Amino acid sequence: MIMIVRYSDTPVGSYDELVVIPGNFKVPGGDLQGKERMRISRIYVSQRETTYNGTGTFSVIKNVRLLMATIGRRNWNIPKHLARFEFSAPPIARGSPPPRSLTVSVYPPQKSGNPDTPFFRATLTPASYLPSFPLSTAWMPINMTFVQPPIPAGEDAELCGTDAWRSYHVLSRTKRARVMWVKHDESAKVAPKGFWPVLHPWSFGVWLEEATLDITKPEEWLE
Repeated sequence: MIMIVRYSDTPVGSYDELVVIPGNFKVPGGDLQGKERMRISRIYVSQRETTYNGTGTFSVIKNVRLLMATIGRRNWNIPKHLARFEFSAPPIARGSPPPRSLTVSVYPPQKSGNPDTPFFRATLTPASYLPSFPLSTAWMPINMTFVQPPIPAGEDAELCGTDAWRSYHVLSRTKRARVMWVKHDESAKVAPKGFWPVLHPWSFGVWLEEATLDITKPEEWLE
């Protein structure tokens, strides 16, 4: 699963994000030992401040719109890395319809590889002939509990490492979701070392307008 998110309202301001969720992995310990749960293998963000950790307290986190901004490396074991994003259209104003199509390009930061070569590019086309509909992950037959292993520290100071495993639950909901078609640009290739080598999104997906994300306080344990 691949998610592209444009955050408009977070404790650290607006920013963009590319999330890579390759699937379920068997949990080696803790209360979920032996079970399979989803894992985020990599996140690229356009704002440096979000890579280290979130802001605010857990009591605030549950009431802030677009809460993935609060998920950082230190408390949630989310392997965030900095990248540069380009969109073919500006952010959508509240209550406005989506563009006919939106091309998203994600580039490595200036000091990593060739900053002019995207490692991911896709064109998203909402199905305008179909009506929007409310959607919540609580209604879907998908377990939205994520289990993240400890992560190593990166070269930059904000890319901190962790020692414990952590699990948390994510709830996403919106009043307006749309079916969309996805066309992946196969010419976009990874350049810098350590970036995700191959991204092949499905040819269809779901476009969420003004969505919210609620994230629980993580549980942690040592392996």
